[in-house]
Amino acid sequence: MADFEYVNLKDDPEHYETSFAVFNDHRYPRNAREAWVPMVLQHGNIQTSISKLERSGESMRVLGIGSGTGVEDCKLITGLLERYQRIHSTVVEPNKHYLRQHQETVSSTENLKKADWDWRQQSWDEFLTHRMEKNDSSKFDVITSVHSIYYMQGGLNAAVDGMVDCLKDGGVLLIYLRNMDGTFNEMSNWPWNKHHEGNLSYTPEIRKSFEKRGLLCENAVFPEFCDVTNIFERRNERDARHLEDFMTHVVNFKERAPSNIYNDFMKRLQEPRTTYRENGRIIMDISPNAIIARKTSGCADR
Repeated sequence: MADFEYVNLKDDPEHYETSFAVFNDHRYPRNAREAWVPMVLQHGNIQTSISKLERSGESMRVLGIGSGTGVEDCKLITGLLERYQRIHSTVVEPNKHYLRQHQETVSSTENLKKADWDWRQQSWDEFLTHRMEKNDSSKFDVITSVHSIYYMQGGLNAAVDGMVDCLKDGGVLLIYLRNMDGTFNEMSNWPWNKHHEGNLSYTPEIRKSFEKRGLLCENAVFPEFCDVTNIFERRNERDARHLEDFMTHVVNFKERAPSNIYNDFMKRLQEPRTTYRENGRIIMDISPNAIIARKTSGCADR
């Protein structure tokens, strides 16, 4: 199928923000984005780490990779503060508007202000480069990466190496990503969509990569859905186009794509393996997968 010139959504932050906001308005249940937080808070290694930190008097160090507006991070930090009062949270987020919203949430929430916050307007790769330049070998007790592994440079091994390098022995690492068997992941790998970073979205490969480095892993799928009815009914043309842009990760996909590619997108979107009908609506299952990995003592960083 013929290729076409496009602007990747991640390269246009303003358009990304709008498309992502529209996508969020159409996904449900509303609290699905924070569904992984209890999985981390209830992990046995969290309490073990807290017990060690209580004896040493050190802060629990938390790293959020691609934290966005901080919805999930703030839930996590709130839960950790209920268990341990000394929390140091490092936030890595390249989008300045998202980072500002995260900062505003923290500054307006008394409990969150109890933690120490380190704000980094950086991509993950810039963060790692900065660590190397500063010869910074500090480690973190908890690392989270929520739908951000797709944007890491250098391939799967480089992404995993960077995260494992930053994790303490006994630390917990949470990767939240598209479900390999989900329709949203399948769409990102359709023939005409080669520009989407789908190569870092495969749960079995990521888990295998962690286990190869000695980390112990478990995973879970969290139910989440997106109502795509408007793409077909066009009751709100603006929202329909932004939904299409987020799903394809192409800015102004409908305008840029040749008619045969756009028609193929619409055809595939109607296939039973992609969407289903429920109460007159057209629904896509976008249930993400969570991998939680534990770094054992003596685990090789690379």
